[in-house]
Amino acid sequence: MPFRVIIAGGSVAGLTLANVLEKFDIDYVILEAHAVIAPQLGASIGLLPSGLQILDQLGCYESIRRHVGADCYYQTTVRRFDGQFRSKKKDITFPEELEQKTGYPQLFIDRQMLLETLFENLKFKERVLTSKRVTHIDSVEGGVCVCTEDGSEYTGDIVIGADGIHSAVRREMWRNAREAELEASHIDEGSCIQADSKCLFGISQRPAALGSTPRQINAYFDDWNYMMFSVPGNRLYWFLFTGMEKACGGQIPRFTKEDEADLVKDRLGDLVTESVTFGDVYKHRQISTLVAVEEHVFARWHFRRMLTIGDAAHKLHPITAQGGNHVMEAAAALVNALRRKLSRASAKDTASLSDNDVAEAFAELQASRYDRALAAVLQGQRSNALVAKNTFLARMFIHYVFPWVGERLIMHLVVQSAKTGARIEDIAPPKYALASGETRSSRSGRLLWSAGAIGVGLLATVLYLYC
Repeated sequence: MPFRVIIAGGSVAGLTLANVLEKFDIDYVILEAHAVIAPQLGASIGLLPSGLQILDQLGCYESIRRHVGADCYYQTTVRRFDGQFRSKKKDITFPEELEQKTGYPQLFIDRQMLLETLFENLKFKERVLTSKRVTHIDSVEGGVCVCTEDGSEYTGDIVIGADGIHSAVRREMWRNAREAELEASHIDEGSCIQADSKCLFGISQRPAALGSTPRQINAYFDDWNYMMFSVPGNRLYWFLFTGMEKACGGQIPRFTKEDEADLVKDRLGDLVTESVTFGDVYKHRQISTLVAVEEHVFARWHFRRMLTIGDAAHKLHPITAQGGNHVMEAAAALVNALRRKLSRASAKDTASLSDNDVAEAFAELQASRYDRALAAVLQGQRSNALVAKNTFLARMFIHYVFPWVGERLIMHLVVQSAKTGARIEDIAPPKYALASGETRSSRSGRLLWSAGAIGVGLLATVLYLYC
């Protein structure tokens, strides 16, 4: 029997993983709980070079880029804590310079668009099954048996939980561990998930007063802030971040539309640009959702032949726009590890992997991704803490440090992430990726900072990442 992967969840993680598996003719089935594979949940997703280079290897990048067009080259407008606006048109925008340094810009698209692109790229769409909510997983000899809510059963060599922060695979993984009397299984990791902020996000028709120039808008107020992006179709993605009483595990609230109405009623007059209020954006909304911002890196991602990836293994703050990119890297790294084991098994004239082979591949995946995920979670927490309230430190950073070196710092972090990120092994490298030191323009990549600028940059790094 060929090696078979059962994927719980037709999310970005699940569909990316399926696309990578197809590159190497590895059998799989996706069990998706929703009735459709790409529901419109009102969510957008930020794609960075580290993720885009994997999408490029899969043959999806050009399709995504056509969706976005030139709307990704946005100018930045900032509303400071003191109500003053900073908006300066630059000869080269941040996404353009990022593209010159790495081959890829920063893109924001509908999560639904990305899911549709990944699904359409699959050769074996019949392997994607909807209305298949996973309810139970049992370990069997040499594999797993996965049961779904409708009574169906699926057997395979391994099961991958790509089913989000409230993962059924993670729950079943720990149940199996407890039944095996694994000492660590008595820790209730679900209770360690925490949230001390909430986010109202949505998609709106772009207010006419914003004009046609693509924009990134950051607006800071005493205890809340906004982040907005112009996107294709004359629309606007937006986020409203604000604090909430810290909660953990099952105590983290689920918000209603009434909660959303209570949150926005006193925010409608907020000027996010000199001529546009949040009320202008909100009244033109097409969809909006209020959620608690959950954050955590789970200590253990696998047990026997069960593994979690993406939000099921680590939940990142959306302020960093790194979540989807980490998911795609994990899918690539997992298949790289599995293929090394399968290659050795093939040399022994067997298509299956032993329990020890699977455990080693899963352990390799977690070891290669854990510190990177933890750093991203901490970066999100620190970034949010820095700008969530009108404090002296936040004012110093937003008013004085960020305008001078903030984009330089972020550029450095994003470029380094692309250089060190996982890629799919043994297929063509990313088509548009640039070699280290190469640029698309002689004007970028050769800027030398003065000693004073470096000193300010170091200060910005400390403030941005560690305060």
